[in-house]
Amino acid sequence: MPPKRSDLHHVTFHFFKSAVLLSIPASTTLTALKSQLLPALQPLSQTLPVSVPTSSDAIWLYEDNTTEGAPTALRCIEEEKGAGGRSVAQLGWGRWKSVYVSFRDENGSFSDPVYTVPDVEDEEPAEE
Repeated sequence: MPPKRSDLHHVTFHFFKSAVLLSIPASTTLTALKSQLLPALQPLSQTLPVSVPTSSDAIWLYEDNTTEGAPTALRCIEEEKGAGGRSVAQLGWGRWKSVYVSFRDENGSFSDPVYTVPDVEDEEPAEE
């Protein structure tokens, strides 16, 4: 029997020292994805250095646009015309995607995302 085919995409959102993983259908638009992120941020409200946004308009998403051997370069997905209405499949995202989040500040502007991606090599060894 062939394995089941899944239409799910798994998106990891990185911001400050936190990360949120959402599993979504390939037909999910960028706007809907940001709306689904909002309630997932609520449990982190006490640990974030900024207020949790109440609107998806207060969130900008970035993706890694680095070429091999170059320093990390992020590209703002929001600046692409019509990106909000495009699905993750139309955006060309693979089944596993990491995105970086910037939150609107009190002045109404967005800055580059501040994030830490944990290094799996830095994990503490298990105590015996």
